[in-house]
Amino acid sequence: MQISQGSHLSSHVVPRSLPRLVPASQNAVQRQAASRGPGCVHRQQQIHGASYHFSDRRASRLVRTHDSASSTWPSESAEALDPTEAVGSVPDAGNGISKSDLENSTDEAATRVGLSSKGSKKLAGFWGAYSKALEEHPIRVKSATSFFGFLLGDAVAQLVVGNPYNYLRTARMVIFGILMDGPIGHLWYTFLDGKVYPEDPKSNKAVISKMLCDQLLWAPFFSCVFFAVIKTLEGTPALIIPTIKAKLVKTLLANYAMWPLAHIINFKFIPSKQRILYINCVQVIWSAYLSNMSCKA
Repeated sequence: MQISQGSHLSSHVVPRSLPRLVPASQNAVQRQAASRGPGCVHRQQQIHGASYHFSDRRASRLVRTHDSASSTWPSESAEALDPTEAVGSVPDAGNGISKSDLENSTDEAATRVGLSSKGSKKLAGFWGAYSKALEEHPIRVKSATSFFGFLLGDAVAQLVVGNPYNYLRTARMVIFGILMDGPIGHLWYTFLDGKVYPEDPKSNKAVISKMLCDQLLWAPFFSCVFFAVIKTLEGTPALIIPTIKAKLVKTLLANYAMWPLAHIINFKFIPSKQRILYINCVQVIWSAYLSNMSCKA
């Protein structure tokens, strides 16, 4: 844009890139600066004897300056400020924004961003290591997740009841998770994914069929296995059959109140390799129920 010399400021067409200039008193400037917070860079400029104030949220410097002697505009471009230069240009003004306030807020924001980035990287690194281990050693990793699932489940069950903590009971639950739930669960869900509509595993018919197979076949069988293993570890294998007869129906009724919906989500949305991890997250509650059920007379 060409501006002839000698023209007055009032006749200039201000380009859209320029911030809007408004007359402002010193008090109004300070109040506006305080209300907008440390994210703005506030400036004042004297033009033809009048005081103007503008704020630039992009922290950019306007190099288009007016020469009162020649009435010319020497530059038509805006030059980006270095953030430190933008901070340095803010004057200390009474109850307004000071340079130190802006520097402190900038440092705090940078610290928060840095911590968030480090946390995200650590989480991504942990998940990548877990996925790699799951790919290379699926049964070991799934057994480890079952270990934590049954450990937490039994701990919750005992803390809720409030009796003196029984470490042997927790050990029995953990052994069942490592030796039975993780390995056998891996084989079962691998079988389901490979045999029940493998060509369209996320379809509604596949999801419902897998859920029914799990609840009508797997749930009764695995409940019997659970009671058998726990009674064997307690040293009372003669009580396996009486325990199954007394508790299987109640256990299945509780199972059907919880697991059908959980498995619809499982088969519909959870990747096959992550099923045991998902199940053990849900199973913290279920393990607490099983632990208390197995210990009832």
